[in-house]
Amino acid sequence: MTATPGTARNQMPTVPEPATHGVWCLVGVCVAGAWTGIGCAIAALQHDARTFVQEWASLQGFFLMALGTWLLLIIRSGTLKARVTSLTADASMRLGILQNHRLRAGIVAVIGILGTASLIPLGFPARSAVLFFMWITCALVCLAAGAATLHTIEIVVAIHGLARTDIRTFRYAPARTPELRSIVSYFSSFTLLVTIGYACAVLATLDNHWTGAREYISAVRLFWPIIYVPVCSVAMFYPHIVVHQIIQREKQKTLLSCEHDIDDLLIRFRDLKTEDINRTNNLAQLFDRIAATPNYVVDFSIAATTMLPLLVNVVSFFAKAVFTHGKMISP
Repeated sequence: MTATPGTARNQMPTVPEPATHGVWCLVGVCVAGAWTGIGCAIAALQHDARTFVQEWASLQGFFLMALGTWLLLIIRSGTLKARVTSLTADASMRLGILQNHRLRAGIVAVIGILGTASLIPLGFPARSAVLFFMWITCALVCLAAGAATLHTIEIVVAIHGLARTDIRTFRYAPARTPELRSIVSYFSSFTLLVTIGYACAVLATLDNHWTGAREYISAVRLFWPIIYVPVCSVAMFYPHIVVHQIIQREKQKTLLSCEHDIDDLLIRFRDLKTEDINRTNNLAQLFDRIAATPNYVVDFSIAATTMLPLLVNVVSFFAKAVFTHGKMISP
């Protein structure tokens, strides 16, 4: 065979350190808490703190700020690049046109501006400085959503690039390659957080106290789910499909190499010695064992972070449908 499992595995770089989600989550909570405190202070100066707290909770302000900060810290950490380059033979991450900095900035800006411009006309139930605070919060959340959307696209493109790149895997069982498992864990957890953020945004749009035109409010409630449900669904399923294809490809390479060695021995079967027969039997057993190894990276955490976004999307969709129906039949 061209490479033994042990040799192939020893040539691989170590897996990057696990993402410190606990620390990032804590920072997000602290930032959201501080921002909420600023809002409460401004509202208190207007003698309107109780109303602000009620609306802030209804608009999911705390959770959106916390999740936005958390997602930005993940993106800025460079974990995706570290994990992808640890798997590729040339230590590269293929992003194609997405490497263009102007295009990246443009995607974030368009989503941030479009989101802010579409949400402000909903009519935040606030006045004076508190209203301005709500507008700023809306802009920050929408910019964070733009960055998260860009990174989601980046994940899809990077995983797609792996299908056309030489990678270093555990030859005996590619699905058990730690670097590959770390990539699957990364994109499944990031997709989960993005989906939870989208669900919080959907809940925010269902607030009963918007002051804008009812027809416009209904249109916005419909528009953003049409954009983000497909994006989250593609980001959730497509990378899993590509990783499955990669594992199948790497297994096939090893099996073909094993088949080649067996054929070389059996082509001169009349001259086989005892040691050749034993080697042929060992190769046949190795072939069967490799063929029986998993075809995908599976564990409880990955399964949970894959299924939860689907559940959140379904619940969010039905929650919006039930709310809209209830508003239509209410007197």
